[in-house]
Amino acid sequence: MSTLVTGAFGCIGAWVVRGLLGDGERPVLFDLGDDPWRMRMLIAPDVASRVTIVRGDIADRDAVTRVVQEHGIRRIIHLAAWQVPLCRQDPSRGALINVVGTANVFEAARAGGSQVERIVYASSAAVFGPPDLYPPGPVKDEAPPRPATHYGVYKVANEETARVYWDEHKIPSMGFRPLSVYGPGRDFGLTADPTLAMKAAVLGRSFKIRWGGRTDLVFTEDVARALLAAARSRHDGARVYNLHGASAAIADLVRLIDAAWPSAKGLLSHVEEPIPFPEALDDARYQKDLGPAAATPLEAGVRRTLEEFARLAKEGRLDARELG
Repeated sequence: MSTLVTGAFGCIGAWVVRGLLGDGERPVLFDLGDDPWRMRMLIAPDVASRVTIVRGDIADRDAVTRVVQEHGIRRIIHLAAWQVPLCRQDPSRGALINVVGTANVFEAARAGGSQVERIVYASSAAVFGPPDLYPPGPVKDEAPPRPATHYGVYKVANEETARVYWDEHKIPSMGFRPLSVYGPGRDFGLTADPTLAMKAAVLGRSFKIRWGGRTDLVFTEDVARALLAAARSRHDGARVYNLHGASAAIADLVRLIDAAWPSAKGLLSHVEEPIPFPEALDDARYQKDLGPAAATPLEAGVRRTLEEFARLAKEGRLDARELG
């Protein structure tokens, strides 16, 4: 099975590639970047020799179509996107990458006829608004979208794009809506701060998480596992799933880090300013179609992240460029 991963040099991309390599695949990676440093950090220094890398822009439809055709791609895991901060800085470019880029992926699949069996893509819980717009409790899959950011608007557009491509061209797809993804490799975006705090803790640096309140924290490996399960599935339609991890207050997360890494006590803080997204997600649809898939408990995920960072630091492979 030939799998294309777009945006493979990002955090979730690196974890997906790790899973594909573990399955014995040699995936094709499509990314505009030229330095797969996250993959070297998370997988192995020689990872580039175990994959096929095609450098290209997701906004270039011809380039996307060409890589699908030339490499006989059968399934696509589409992760190429700008995060919230970049979309806020340049909404036009953000729409080009996130919305047009996703349409390009579906067009590339359509151009191949029946060659591409399915598309799996990253949506986001940013399609939803703050908790006061919804009934009490975890936000359900079918809750109405109320995005509070350009990024969330683009993700709504992508979900609707997927629906239309199923209705008109019968291209099966599955999208996933994680909220605050954390774990090794997560280093950019509005919800990356919890992971940056863990990295700072291991390095003995102070760090302030720039927001607070409650959020739904999901471990990186759990997100990759969902994407890979979807890529292997045979479900039809244009399906979209919430991904639930553990709903927790950022203040409690800081206490968990302090307990797991006592030398960091007093180094970490946060701003008690909630972000405009749900506090918890209900992922009943995902569990029904692709589960049961138990989420990594928050305490275990925090400890795994800290231990992985410590191991990488000891080996001289912990990249801390985002900490300055």
